[in-house]
Amino acid sequence: MNGSPIPSSVTSSPKPNDILNVDGKRILCIADIKGNLSQLNQLARDANAHIIVHTGDFGFYERASLPRISDRTLKHLIQYSTLIPPYVRTRLNNAPIDQVRRTIETAPQPYLSEFPEFLANEKKLEVPVYTVWGVCEDVAILEKFRSQEYAIPNLHIMDEATSHLLDVGGVKLRLFGLGGAVIQHKLFDNGEGTDTIAGGAGTMWTTALQLGELVETAQKVHDASETRVLVTHASPGREGLLAQLALFLKVDFTISAGLHFRYGIMYNEFSTQSSQELYRDRLLESQHSFLGLWEAIKAQVESYVDEHQARLLQNTLDVVNRLPPSLDPSDDSSDYSYGSREESAFKNLWNFNLPDAALGWIVLDVRHGHVGAEMKSQGFNFAYRRSSTNHTPYAGSSPALSTATFPSRPYQDKQHKSDWNDGQSTIANGHPASDDAQDDRHMKRQSNMPRSPYAIFVGGLQGDITEEDVRQFFGPETVTDVRIPIDPETKKHKSHCYVDLVDPVALDNALAKNGQMLNEGKLTISRAPQNDARRGRNARTRSFRPPPK
Repeated sequence: MNGSPIPSSVTSSPKPNDILNVDGKRILCIADIKGNLSQLNQLARDANAHIIVHTGDFGFYERASLPRISDRTLKHLIQYSTLIPPYVRTRLNNAPIDQVRRTIETAPQPYLSEFPEFLANEKKLEVPVYTVWGVCEDVAILEKFRSQEYAIPNLHIMDEATSHLLDVGGVKLRLFGLGGAVIQHKLFDNGEGTDTIAGGAGTMWTTALQLGELVETAQKVHDASETRVLVTHASPGREGLLAQLALFLKVDFTISAGLHFRYGIMYNEFSTQSSQELYRDRLLESQHSFLGLWEAIKAQVESYVDEHQARLLQNTLDVVNRLPPSLDPSDDSSDYSYGSREESAFKNLWNFNLPDAALGWIVLDVRHGHVGAEMKSQGFNFAYRRSSTNHTPYAGSSPALSTATFPSRPYQDKQHKSDWNDGQSTIANGHPASDDAQDDRHMKRQSNMPRSPYAIFVGGLQGDITEEDVRQFFGPETVTDVRIPIDPETKKHKSHCYVDLVDPVALDNALAKNGQMLNEGKLTISRAPQNDARRGRNARTRSFRPPPK
């Protein structure tokens, strides 16, 4: 922290605000490239886009970044990278962290990010790209862009010190950007950063000084004829501080990364809140949280700040105190008349949350002064419902909001054992059926039931593995069903299970985990045979034998 609870003053001159006249009319909005920068060009071609707005994580990493990345962040990058071949990822996931670092450092191709290839002009961006940094980035690289030591043609980094004006389709779009995670206790910590931007250990976050400087930048370029857009990595829908910032800057749109959903989201607060008071209450909670932190460290911070920093912090406090007026007639906190208290942004400010780039995007189509929107999403694969009629999701549940498409099936007691568990008896006419009778019914059910095309066999289970353990191992959002057979003699779980997945991508990712460890057991993962994916010990193929003579 450089011995201070807040970053030092800006040491380099801010870049001038960019004013760019472009002929493009389709603006592609995407999130989470994760270092696969070549995908930007492909997505621009697929969407017929002239400009890209990206909300992080971009992939600001190079080989020199490796020692600065924490072990935990490095494992996360490996797990979700689209640049690492599946068989290499499997080996890296099972290797000691020192070996992982040596492999990445000596690999001929970049495993962290394609950024070095674009920096060296070996690869090029085909359209202008405007991006903020995300959570998983190297702060040292962003500082080199700030000092203009680094530059990539067609790449424009949106930060608190600059804004960008796009004259497109009869509309002047003013872009403001704010990157990093919004973490309350880090708002006054710049980590390893030496400027207003903050980060460390391969991650980045937002600071109070960034908020203050963004306000200052916006005030310098204010023009009532412009349409204002705030691009952030975190979502204003979840972070009240960012929602207050949008109010203070009087923006017309916010664009942010989502929560790894499979659909994009377009909404305004009027469409999701039943009243302006509920909207105000959410921001009031954010205000109380920030002010509580500020009161705790105020004396320490004020003893370090210089005049410029004090002005930026005051800007941030102005943002925190920006709340929609209360509509309660008994609330005398506002001088406005009751009729003038309505917050225009409550109905007019639109928010766009994006899925990951591999899953979809939103295109802003700007023509003749109108800003239209198109959404494309990979969505969920519901084909499994044609092959599984025994389960239904919770009524009214959304797959995007639940940890799995289906809730876990609780194991029933010994008087009501599940039909899905091999060798267990079922209830027939109020009495436990015999094992032989249950086996016959089980075999008929399985032979007549269509099976999931994305089923896998998982062997090598050790200990008391539960369905939830398996779901978490493969990713709960990708698993539609887990079946762990029960041994009819020991009444314990067998050492294997069958897992149904949502789509081919999830299937490939699951197969790539072959050989990984789960609860001290080395897993054997393969595609489940379509005729045997749901069979147990007593559902083997039986041949006819003639009776003895």
